[in-house]
Amino acid sequence: MEEAWSIARRRKQGQLMRRKAKIIARVRKRKLSRLADPQALKRRAQKAARAIVFKRVASGRTKGEIESKQMLISIDKKLEKHKGRINKIAKKILPKIKKQEFERLRQLKANRGK
Repeated sequence: MEEAWSIARRRKQGQLMRRKAKIIARVRKRKLSRLADPQALKRRAQKAARAIVFKRVASGRTKGEIESKQMLISIDKKLEKHKGRINKIAKKILPKIKKQEFERLRQLKANRGK
């Protein structure tokens, strides 16, 4: 998600995701047994970096703690100005994300053996 969405766009996206929920769950279950591709790891790092910057901009609150949709939209607009910082943080935390992925797979294989 690059730009801030309006309330109508958020509602429409929510409806779409509810319709596709079962398909997404099936694909997710299949992909959980494999190592994530580099693009997926990069997306995870971007998402984590975005959450870090969001928390800074939102004075210590996460997306789930903010009730007002208008405030969420305004914070998302502010985040557009911090793209450089988000990319820099994402690049910095990418090795940590990769390590978590390898650890997740190791745990998965260990649990299968039992």
